[in-house]
Amino acid sequence: FLAAHYFNRTCIYPLLIRGGKKTPVEVMLLAFGFCVWNGYNQTTWLMQSHVYGAEWVNDFRFVGGLILAATGMAINVHSDHILRNLRKPGETGYRVPQGGMFELVSGANFLG
Repeated sequence: FLAAHYFNRTCIYPLLIRGGKKTPVEVMLLAFGFCVWNGYNQTTWLMQSHVYGAEWVNDFRFVGGLILAATGMAINVHSDHILRNLRKPGETGYRVPQGGMFELVSGANFLG
């Protein structure tokens, strides 16, 4: 799910955004650099620094973490969809997102 999350954030999400303001190249490069650094650190720790046995995939902590990660990504993708579709093309102004986890928290895209 970690790779799927980063792929969604760096490749899919930016292509789905319509309109909006242009992002400065410096911000894009800093975001890219952070994603590379963060992804490298997490992957290195998961793949090299800690070795799990084959029985780990049946452990409740692994299964629970997998369920939590999948739920979080689903909340994130759905919340992004709601935010992208708040305004009609050409419309400006503030709109309050409704539906999904926005019924429970104000920043559902950050919750996932």
